Amino acid sequence: MKTSIKTLIATSLIALTCSTSLVYANSDLKPNAVSANTVNISSVRKLNISGNAEVTIIQNSKSKVLYTNEGTERITVKKIGDAVYITSKNNAKITIYVDDIYRIEAAENAVVKTENLITLKYLQVFTKDNAYVNINAKTESLYTSIKDESTLTLKGDTDLYTIDMDKTSRITLQQFKSKKTDMSASEVYVAARS
Repeated sequence: MKTSIKTLIATSLIALTCSTSLVYANSDLKPNAVSANTVNISSVRKLNISGNAEVTIIQNSKSKVLYTNEGTERITVKKIGDAVYITSKNNAKITIYVDDIYRIEAAENAVVKTENLITLKYLQVFTKDNAYVNINAKTESLYTSIKDESTLTLKGDTDLYTIDMDKTSRITLQQFKSKKTDMSASEVYVAARS
């Protein structure tokens, strides 16, 4: 009798736990903001954006928010180590707040832009798979890799600019200045402006 009562109670608890877990897993949790109290903004050093996500980057070391979702679209944001991964299957807009990042990766139709000038010591920007990136930055060193029909627009200035680019991609540098440019890794060489 004791064994059957224990078995019944254990089975009931397992059933209750499973049903609660299923309800929680299937509910649409769409927070509009994630507090920086739970995620230290200064620990974010890399951004990896993919899918149809449109991301606006704002540099603000005093921000109390890691990101805000501009609507009800489903977007996935994961922080693993010092990297934040942002992806969306459908068109979705998000604003992310950073302090001192050094790497931005954009792929699979992602759109990434900075709202204002960001000031960083070093920055690496990797674009591929038809991504569009528009960066306004002041850096000591900037490295860009532009592949697979992606587009990069640069504004601002840097001391050393290194570019790696394939023939299918595009770059706009009209509002960008660099003291020294290295294009040795690039398949394409841009003609000098007169």
